[in-house]
Amino acid sequence: MSRRLLALLLSAALLITGIPPAALAVQADPEDEADVWVDPVLSENAIPWDEKHPELLDPSMLYAQSAILIEASTGEVLFEKNADEIMYPASTTKILTCYIALNMADLENDLVTISQNAIDLVPPTYATIPVRAGEEIMMKDLIAATLVRSGNEGANAIAEYLSGNIYEFAELMNQTAGMLGCSQDTNFTNPSGAHDENHYTTVRDMAIIARTAMKNDLFREIVRQNTYAMPATDGVNGGHPQRTLVGGTHILDPENDYFYPDAIGVKTGFTNPAGYCFVGAAKRGGIELISVIFYSSRRGRWTDTKKLMEYGFTQVESISPESLYAEDPRVIDVAGFSLDDANHGELTLGIRAVDDSKDMTIVGNSAKIDLLRENFNEISSIRWTREFRAPVNVGDVMGILTFYSETGGTAEYELVATRSIAMRENAPPTLEQIEAYTAADENPWPRFSWDLLVPPGIFLLLLAWLGRFIRRHRRRRPKAPDIKPIKKRYVR
Repeated sequence: MSRRLLALLLSAALLITGIPPAALAVQADPEDEADVWVDPVLSENAIPWDEKHPELLDPSMLYAQSAILIEASTGEVLFEKNADEIMYPASTTKILTCYIALNMADLENDLVTISQNAIDLVPPTYATIPVRAGEEIMMKDLIAATLVRSGNEGANAIAEYLSGNIYEFAELMNQTAGMLGCSQDTNFTNPSGAHDENHYTTVRDMAIIARTAMKNDLFREIVRQNTYAMPATDGVNGGHPQRTLVGGTHILDPENDYFYPDAIGVKTGFTNPAGYCFVGAAKRGGIELISVIFYSSRRGRWTDTKKLMEYGFTQVESISPESLYAEDPRVIDVAGFSLDDANHGELTLGIRAVDDSKDMTIVGNSAKIDLLRENFNEISSIRWTREFRAPVNVGDVMGILTFYSETGGTAEYELVATRSIAMRENAPPTLEQIEAYTAADENPWPRFSWDLLVPPGIFLLLLAWLGRFIRRHRRRRPKAPDIKPIKKRYVR
């Protein structure tokens, strides 16, 4: 009772003096957590948030003591508030636990038996699935239940199954965090997020972990749900019939006042020392954002997340290669067009993806997108596949455009005719038509035509006339004069 009274007095002092709430909460006894928590409030000097101008976001507008927002595809930081301050992550820890399990376990065949120790390690008042000792649960279902329901005994059971005990698993967690790029300000001592003074991280490092986890398709599928249909289970002490587990991610619940339509996850967390935490993800128009909120208020974690997401969507653009091309499409000149063609053979080419399933969406700030617009010809190449000669039918493929993304990937797009162009009447045949005509002719010998004799006949006649002309006008050499020899004369 004395500890509770002291906590209430300190809470009142907090509101009066403005001492950071984390400094008070760290000293709380886990058994009394529900009694000593006090929601943080915005500072009296906080700038009001304007929903009509979400691009004007100031750190003072957030209840959270520490927050960060990143663009998911690149990891670029869009906003931060005390992003490198060491904080307690609470149950957001389970993101890393389940990410490791998704990569290490055989999800379809691994059957996990819940130990009594996994249950006993859960502190009082902490969330449970719940389960019984000896109950057998498929690993895939255990991961889903741990994420959606935030079951602490589920996290412990995963750790024991994969590493033998939670301490060995904590070492694995720290090794994994280091490989992902987390700093030395991150250290995990358990798989669930149960409070421990040596169990801490930063919002920056948690954003790195969440970004990596969201690249796993099954993880993404699980964390966007606020309920999970748990199949029936068996065990030596009995199991459970099929049941639906309900989570507490209000931002995913359409029936809740804090529902956010663009939200796609991820994980809640709460202890008195950690405050209300939330790692969120949202997607709109090809842009995916990840936010991390540590030590916010009960409702503030949802409003803080919405403010961050709305701000992020004003800072980032997304555009596809098709849209970039469509802003300045390729125009070609078609030869042999009909004299009735109003555009005189000018043809604008449309674009069509060869593989519709390949996502080549480009995400970045406006400066980056503008740079791509200006240099689109340098990040793409065109291979023409047919001659630019009529007739052309709408939809005909004229060439293949290859787009080269900054990540090293490529995608091909067909450049297609957007209109038909008729061929001019009495136009000479094209090379393709001549080749096709020749290939279809069964006669191995060339067909006789007087037209074929005219050019060589004229040439031969000219050649004969020229030879005759030269012979008639050729100069003959003059003959030397016939000089008679002089007779000898003798003088007497």
